[in-house]
Amino acid sequence: MMLRNVLAIALVLVAPTGVFAQSTDVSADSAAQAANRINIAGRQRMLSQRMAKAACLMAQDISTTTAYDQLTQAHSLFIRSDSALRKGDPEFGLAQEGFSAVLEALEEIDPHWTVYRDIVDVGIENAAIESADLEVLDNASLNVLEFMNAAVYTTAQAYASATPEVPLGLAMTIDVAGRQRMLTQKAVKEACLMRVATDPAVQAARLAETVDLFDHSLVALLEGFPAAGVIPPSNPELSRKLREVSDLWGPVKEILDRAVAQEQLTDRDLAALARKTEPLLRTMNEAVVMYR
Repeated sequence: MMLRNVLAIALVLVAPTGVFAQSTDVSADSAAQAANRINIAGRQRMLSQRMAKAACLMAQDISTTTAYDQLTQAHSLFIRSDSALRKGDPEFGLAQEGFSAVLEALEEIDPHWTVYRDIVDVGIENAAIESADLEVLDNASLNVLEFMNAAVYTTAQAYASATPEVPLGLAMTIDVAGRQRMLTQKAVKEACLMRVATDPAVQAARLAETVDLFDHSLVALLEGFPAAGVIPPSNPELSRKLREVSDLWGPVKEILDRAVAQEQLTDRDLAALARKTEPLLRTMNEAVVMYR
């Protein structure tokens, strides 16, 4: 099981490299700018799952006010970040995107985001989500996630190819670290959806994969994993931050493991899970921005 999971991570993380054409009027970003761009693109994955998680909690009247605030904030940040990744945004430290491959990858998300956004917009307008809408909303969120993943990989490879100060290993490691933020939100969403799913075992199986991927990715980030292009921490401060992530992950994983075992979590359990993942998410985000 361990070997299979590790190999699965390697297959997920390592994508074929290629030549990326850049427009002649856009110079290659500096290392810090490139890392920032990969970080913001990766954050979109987290926001896609944060909206779905918040919607599920709202539908079940769990931490409703907090969940609604998270839904609206994630919705707004996703839209602004999407524009910034394409057109640039000085406050985000982003110039206009110059790689045609990256722009094409971002455009592939559009039809899936339109479907997802329509559902979320109604939930925000009504300040309520119907449980009957959660399956459609979840499917839409996963479609956005799939194509956003592809866009992040394309971004990482493009900027690693064009920016000598950003080797492919660093770009891919930022990608993996950024993905951990998404997994925290996806895990809570899946535990929440178990309570309303037609077949809770399906969500439990998805949750098991999410937890497993977070676990093994965290080990890779702490120790390095050359087979998947993941480099170890480059300084003691980053190592300490990742160990802090590991400490925060433990109590979250205890609750998630109960759901993986197909225990239906109570309202109190889910509220605690949602609350405990917030410092985990913040600390993981702090780790991501330390990669330079």
